[in-house]
Amino acid sequence: DKILDAAEEHKADIIGLSGLITPSLDEMVTVAKKMEERKMNVPLLIGGATTSKMHTAVKLTPQYSGPVIYVLDASRSVPVCQSLMDQENRDDFVQDIKDQYTELREEFYTNLEDRKYLTL
Repeated sequence: DKILDAAEEHKADIIGLSGLITPSLDEMVTVAKKMEERKMNVPLLIGGATTSKMHTAVKLTPQYSGPVIYVLDASRSVPVCQSLMDQENRDDFVQDIKDQYTELREEFYTNLEDRKYLTL
C-alpha cells in the first residue's frame, strides 16, 4: 500500500516494481490487484531477476486492466517509458504489448493442456 499511496500522492506517471527474490513475484500480483481495486490506470513496469515476460503475461496482466509491461533490465526501461509518455503513440504501443501478452498466455495454457503426466 505504501508504494501505491506514494504514487497517488506524487501523481506518478509510471510505477516500477523489481523482483529480486521469488516471494517478490507474489507481491507483484498483490500490487497489481490493489491497483485495479483503486481503479488506477498508471502503467506498471515489471523487472528484476525473478521476473519474465511469461510471468508478466500469465500472472500480472489478468489482475490489472492498466498497462503492465515487462522490462528486461533498467537500461531498457527508458525507451519503454518514452513510449508510454508519448501521447500520440501510447495507445498503439500499449495495445501491441497487450496483444503479445495475450498470445503468450494462450501459448502457456495450451502447453498446460498438452502435458501428459505419468504415475510413479
